[in-house]
Amino acid sequence: MVNVGIGVITKQDKVLLIKRERGDFVGLWGLPGGKVEECEHIDKAIEREIQEELGLDLKFHQLLGTATEIMHDKKATSILYCCELEMDEKQQVLHPEFQYKWFSKEELMQSDDIIQSDKVMINNFYYQKKENYLKLDCDRDKEGKYFWK
Repeated sequence: MVNVGIGVITKQDKVLLIKRERGDFVGLWGLPGGKVEECEHIDKAIEREIQEELGLDLKFHQLLGTATEIMHDKKATSILYCCELEMDEKQQVLHPEFQYKWFSKEELMQSDDIIQSDKVMINNFYYQKKENYLKLDCDRDKEGKYFWK
């Protein structure tokens, strides 16, 4: 089981997503974040990951929710800690080698190239604030395309 911190960063009612270039979900847009290291608290893990991926020194604001995501093709389970981080209007992403984009709620919900589980978490935890725990099941079809049940 892997613990992962993922960050919801907003600016002018838009959510920041990065394009996955390695690992799972290559080519799709998703929330920034990464694995929690040994003896590391979630708040510090997400702050570190955001610094490493985006060059931003952001502060953990709150835990929005938690999800367990099972990737059936790998027989792997991740615990995802969806965290909100504070960003002021003057801060800019400093690592241009990462592809990033700000998505409005409408763009986010209509796009087919965003990781489905990230869309579900953003919608449930951030926009609707209706749940604080989700079960997410991910698998692949015969062509290698991800789908969620």
